[in-house]
Amino acid sequence: MNKQLSIIIFAYWHDHRFKKQVGGPIKVYELATNLERLGHRVFLVTPKIGYPESQTSADVIAIPIVDYPMMRFITFQVFALLRTIGLMIRKGRPNFFYIRIMWSFLPMLLGKLARIPVILEVNDSPHRGYTFITKDFKRRLVHLIDRISYRLSTHILPVTQKIAKELHYLEGVSWDAMTVLPSGANTELFRPLDKLSCCQKLGLDSLKKYVGFIGTFFHYQGIQVIIDSAPLMIQKFPDLRFLLVGDGPMKTNWENMVAEKGLREYFIFTGHVSYRDVPAYCGVMDICLSPLLKEARESSAVKLFDYLSCGKPVVMSDVDGTGKDFLKTQAVILVKPDDPIELADAVKKLLSDSKKRERMGRMGRHHIVSMYDRAKLAQDIVKLCQKIAYQRKSRDYHLLKKN
Repeated sequence: MNKQLSIIIFAYWHDHRFKKQVGGPIKVYELATNLERLGHRVFLVTPKIGYPESQTSADVIAIPIVDYPMMRFITFQVFALLRTIGLMIRKGRPNFFYIRIMWSFLPMLLGKLARIPVILEVNDSPHRGYTFITKDFKRRLVHLIDRISYRLSTHILPVTQKIAKELHYLEGVSWDAMTVLPSGANTELFRPLDKLSCCQKLGLDSLKKYVGFIGTFFHYQGIQVIIDSAPLMIQKFPDLRFLLVGDGPMKTNWENMVAEKGLREYFIFTGHVSYRDVPAYCGVMDICLSPLLKEARESSAVKLFDYLSCGKPVVMSDVDGTGKDFLKTQAVILVKPDDPIELADAVKKLLSDSKKRERMGRMGRHHIVSMYDRAKLAQDIVKLCQKIAYQRKSRDYHLLKKN
């Protein structure tokens, strides 16, 4: 079955940093674009934040929201539902709903009532998310909403095997109703770049060595471990610089830590960087870091795919054993979380062996291009949709024949 599919994607998000900037859930924008490139009709329902219309070739239904706590989420759900019903009246029923989990089962309920198959993407450990909710009533309510969402979904796409196990053993989701679909990388954008050219573009000294982190500055990302390990690395490599790319709630705290330790000249905090500029920063780095704390437990590891796609060796924390999933890339060195000495030792060994860094970078790039290119993952989603459509058609035919 190769006919054109019509898919409505729902993706709620809110981040004040992107109110007047381009940015947001890039993975969703790229999924919509890749599905369009494959010849399918895609409508993306998302909040009107960060100029979503300019970030994908798909038709964007930008939902205005009342920008106050709670009201953002509520107004998005109500207006998104109304706009979707209006779209279905004008354009007809889509073949599928694709929903990025968002603590609401309304789109799933609409899919159930309209007999539209629902594919639900679970992009982070829901149980880790519950630990961040301090109020017991809210935590129970969110958990209940998630459980209803799982039951109303036709198929679920957890981004890691660990999340799939949680959904199966803790939530009772059948293995047959799940397919692990990693976040992947845009391998056209995130590709190996010349360090000298990247340094010139960004105004950095190309004679320095750089190790770095790219991502959102949350506590569990473990930047404090990099700061604690820095003196051990600088002692052997005084020309080393730490490049921290991104922004978030912990940025000021970590800048203060660096200042208190007298390390300002060795650390570069870039602040928020546009998505299109991130590969250049990655191109500067000799080694990329993911020093997650033990408390992180499970993460979708989007930046890991980007690091590897850029041909960079990676030193990362082995949190709950999930780091072992990346060992097969032959581009990753695992260290114990929360251990600055082990992190420093791993980085120093790699900095001393340029041939090993180059070899790891090549292996990582090859692995991502062959297995986790987002264009390929979009093809996998289409195949899944076609399989679900065929199964439903066969089931309906047998029911009709039986009656």
